[in-house]
Amino acid sequence: MSASRIYTKLGDDGSTGRLFGGRVSKTDPLVQTLGSIDEAISALGVARAQCADATLAATVLRIQRDLFVVAADLSANPQARDRLVPGVSLVTAAMTAHVESLIDALVASRPLRPVFVVPGANVASAALDLARSVVRRAERDVVACRAGAGDREPSNPHAASYLNRVSDLLYVLARQAAGDEDEPPSHVD
Repeated sequence: MSASRIYTKLGDDGSTGRLFGGRVSKTDPLVQTLGSIDEAISALGVARAQCADATLAATVLRIQRDLFVVAADLSANPQARDRLVPGVSLVTAAMTAHVESLIDALVASRPLRPVFVVPGANVASAALDLARSVVRRAERDVVACRAGAGDREPSNPHAASYLNRVSDLLYVLARQAAGDEDEPPSHVD
């Protein structure tokens, strides 16, 4: 019985594979974008591991899984986009609408205070705030990729919108995780 290998050696030439075939340089802005999304998924894993509340942990897990959808959508070979499956490998407006509904429900149950918040009320809220900042970078990377690609590659506008809403949701979730520990910064003279 032979063991499966995790390495393929295909990337040794400085390229990486795309979903449904084709390769792209590891220096391509697309790969930077995918790296930011991968980092966001991992940062959310750290946040989820700190969540004592099962509902909060389940929400974070859902976001992690949806970020895999974003990565699949972005990494797809442009000539094979017709093979993408909505909600599985294609970001949809419904995914963004779901996030908006979550934000609305959470804010209705616990209104946000109109103050700047310094992250770090507790480990879970700090981890969620860190994940939020990584998602914001991923969003900027998506916008930069879209701007740099011009007409040579089709892009899904729902990907950037989804990431924008997820960063908002993560802010709200961090405030939820902080609870009453979330204090605005004190004035320093």
